[in-house]
Amino acid sequence: MPPLFTVRPLPALARRLLSLLACAGLLTAPHARAAASAAFTIEPRLLGRTLSAAQRATVQEAAARVSALIASPFVPVRLDAPAGDCDQGLPRLRETARQFVVFVIVKNLEDDLYATGMPCDLRDGSFLPMYGTIELNSDGLNDLPRADLLDTMIHEFLHTLGMGTLWEAEYRVSVSGDSDGRTFVRRIGRQLYYTGPRALAAYRALGGREVGVPLDPDAGHWAGGAVCSEILSGSAGEFTGRVNPVSPLTLGALEDLGYRVNRAAGAPFRLPTGRSCATQVTPKPGAPQARPPAVFSSCAAARAAGATLPLRRGQPGYRPELDGDRDGLACENRP
Repeated sequence: MPPLFTVRPLPALARRLLSLLACAGLLTAPHARAAASAAFTIEPRLLGRTLSAAQRATVQEAAARVSALIASPFVPVRLDAPAGDCDQGLPRLRETARQFVVFVIVKNLEDDLYATGMPCDLRDGSFLPMYGTIELNSDGLNDLPRADLLDTMIHEFLHTLGMGTLWEAEYRVSVSGDSDGRTFVRRIGRQLYYTGPRALAAYRALGGREVGVPLDPDAGHWAGGAVCSEILSGSAGEFTGRVNPVSPLTLGALEDLGYRVNRAAGAPFRLPTGRSCATQVTPKPGAPQARPPAVFSSCAAARAAGATLPLRRGQPGYRPELDGDRDGLACENRP
């Protein structure tokens, strides 16, 4: 079957990000400092061909699920860009956005594409996206089961937050033209690896033993053979009829980008054994999925719940607030 997910080619993203140099005044520090922060919420704005009520509800649900992953507040940002600045079909922007706006453009794409997603404009200082865009293929959309559309949209919303699209230094250019020079991708021979510290720690905690998290050749997805059905896997499209799990790998990579995350909103996950995807727990469509482990309010609560201590960074239940020396081990000392 054609790949379920794709991300817009990175050279095109780089051209768009570099074009921001000509767009002064999209965000100023006084505006950012003066604006009150709010809970992180993704606001989808639908453009192009009309979706059914059920499809619109699915897009909203995907936005809510990804919003729930982010614990850091959204700082309102001034958007001021001409029509079509980030993507064809976008309207003229002149507003203060109090939520993370993602334009979902429903249009006919190439036959082998279901959707593409990318961030638009990066904030000064944090280099996090100011808004984003998703192109959703209208061709065959009515034949796409609800679970697959939900899975697709969660995947693409993650791309708009910078997952897989802001992992390399050349794309991390803010609206004022600054770059932090950070890259999370390393090539060894023919293999690409993700080496951001939080996701790498999660990979180690899950039993991964390579120098980094293996990536697909596009450097924007986890390698399918290494993670199989994870939500950001390059092979996630092979696991249909379900919503693929948001694992500690993806939560860790969000932290590497600069977000604080809500680990309770992730899902249980294990790496495949011997690179055999059959060893992963794959619930049947419609089967209830296990609830993620609790996030403990304190180390005492973790002990009372019988959790195995210490809690390691990347494992369910770990929170930086419980890790006083920030060494990746929480609740390592008894009171």
